[in-house]
Amino acid sequence: MKNFSAVLFDLDGTLIDSEYFYYSNWAPILFSSFGLAITFEDWIHEYAGHTLVRNVNYLNERYGFDTTEEYMWKATRANYAKSDMRAIELMPYAKEILIDLKNRDIHIGLVTSSYQTTVDTVLGHHGLLDYFEFFITREVVAQPKPNGEPYLRALEKLGLHKENVVAVEDTITGVTSAKAAGLQCIAVSKHETERHRLLAKSDILLRSMDELLPFVC
Repeated sequence: MKNFSAVLFDLDGTLIDSEYFYYSNWAPILFSSFGLAITFEDWIHEYAGHTLVRNVNYLNERYGFDTTEEYMWKATRANYAKSDMRAIELMPYAKEILIDLKNRDIHIGLVTSSYQTTVDTVLGHHGLLDYFEFFITREVVAQPKPNGEPYLRALEKLGLHKENVVAVEDTITGVTSAKAAGLQCIAVSKHETERHRLLAKSDILLRSMDELLPFVC
């Protein structure tokens, strides 16, 4: 597994260390609105890597709540605004790997379930937007991850055979999406709960982005 012409990166938990940010903003809402207390490990296991719609449906189906996407959208966005997404840090070695791939003339794309505003805010703050040739975000797909549509759209943008493209993800949701599009997928995660799930489905499982380059170039 190497000598790829393009690398497609997930965003949350892969390039940016955002999962605790999301957890710290969702947890107070779940507790104050529904009396549901969750730990960060619960967040990683049950919510990370999923869309707002899926998480709302999950809450309603598992716990019998009667909340809506509109309510959770407004509540979470209000908390995000107060918390300031620009405070989200990059994952270790994320910038270094982007610089290295760019210097090697490897195509770089972003495939995320987040919205373009999040991409612009966080990656813009870190000065990384120009490293990407394109962004496949939540608003441009009908079926988000784990459906294969986001990665199929990325392949259309690239105009390359799927054998020449590799995806980099951190959750089983993202890996499932990449594999559904026929791509090889490298998973990068330090969370043991997620690593257990990733082991069976990803082609390579790493702990840190600094291990990535030998499997790509």
